[in-house]
Amino acid sequence: MNTPTKARWPLRLLLFSCPLWIWNVAFAQNKSSTPKSAAHAPKASKPNAVANPSWPPTDVDDSVPPVSSTPGCSLPQVLTRAGRRIEILVHDLERFTATELVHHQKVDKSGKLHEPETSRFDYLVFLSPRPSGMMNVEEFRKGFTRQDQFPDHVNTEGTPSLVLVFHPKYASNFSFTCEGLGKWHEKPAWQVRFEERDARRALIALIMGGHIYNVKIRGRAWILADSSEVARLETDLVDTIPAVKLRLDHQSVEYGPVRFPKSKVEIWLPSSTELYMDFQGHRFYRRHTFTNFNLFSVKIDQQISDPPGYTAE
Repeated sequence: MNTPTKARWPLRLLLFSCPLWIWNVAFAQNKSSTPKSAAHAPKASKPNAVANPSWPPTDVDDSVPPVSSTPGCSLPQVLTRAGRRIEILVHDLERFTATELVHHQKVDKSGKLHEPETSRFDYLVFLSPRPSGMMNVEEFRKGFTRQDQFPDHVNTEGTPSLVLVFHPKYASNFSFTCEGLGKWHEKPAWQVRFEERDARRALIALIMGGHIYNVKIRGRAWILADSSEVARLETDLVDTIPAVKLRLDHQSVEYGPVRFPKSKVEIWLPSSTELYMDFQGHRFYRRHTFTNFNLFSVKIDQQISDPPGYTAE
């Protein structure tokens, strides 16, 4: 039996330079509809974890976390090594599954956070490189309750792809500054600020009502000095988008090592994400944590083709 549905306002953030999204948010006004879901990783312990988050969040450029000026930072070397780690990740990892816990709190006009709602999902991610060098990322979820719906009928997707900021195919459109040697969980980590240069080549595009809005981001990353793994990312918008009332999109992502069950191989994946968003009158704080990872590797001789007719720019 077909059930009539009311209007929906989808907001999608996509990889603009290829037919893939990096991050997705959809707002469903009809509670009977069945939206997609959100993405992120196992448990995370961030250096400045917030037990009681405040609204609004601290902007990434409000202050620079303390760093040491010695030893000197070689930005080209840091970026090259981090980019290589991301290339290895997308080459070695075909897919992973996890249990996803979503902690969601609405925010009222005064900035007060409501009581938290929680949801749990079986989460599956497919990650594959194409011959063009661009990435293909797909996410699937099955909810334990509420017919696979997220709290407040707001869906968030794509966090596993955010680290592609440092992939050589996408890094060319970012300006980077090495602020010095900081710390992540007491480990030495290079602290790198980044910002997109050209809106026409923005990594993220917002698609709403048939219109495309380029979304430029800026942020800061902590890259481990010994392994060059990206351990933490924080991002904010370069500019708000008044046309669609996108006023705030602040995200922080923690990464952690995940081991293959029968080998000593370690892969760094998102372990938790915090998201603060103000869009079309929806204001909320959301935290995702991931546990119970299962990893699947790609066969060495496997080749993944681009869709028919696709040409890399």
